[in-house]
Amino acid sequence: MKLNLKTLLLATTVATVSISAQADDIEGKIEAINAEAQSFVVQGITFFTETTTDYDDGLKTFADLKVGQNVEVDFEYRDKRHIATEIELEK
Repeated sequence: MKLNLKTLLLATTVATVSISAQADDIEGKIEAINAEAQSFVVQGITFFTETTTDYDDGLKTFADLKVGQNVEVDFEYRDKRHIATEIELEK
């Protein structure tokens, strides 16, 4: 089987994207909020939000996040950052 350079580069790119965009979730209290960076900390991990971040269970926007709230954060680890894909208020 003969592979050309274009095929090899495409396969490498797909493998890299698959490895780097792993989804996970975590639960805990918000320890700190950085409004300028649109980020917050849960269990010592800084999570960054994006325009596509989904807010549920009483949360509508980043501005609804408060220190001390118990949340569940679904996230992806991309570009060496934890990106929040969904934030749910836990009661």
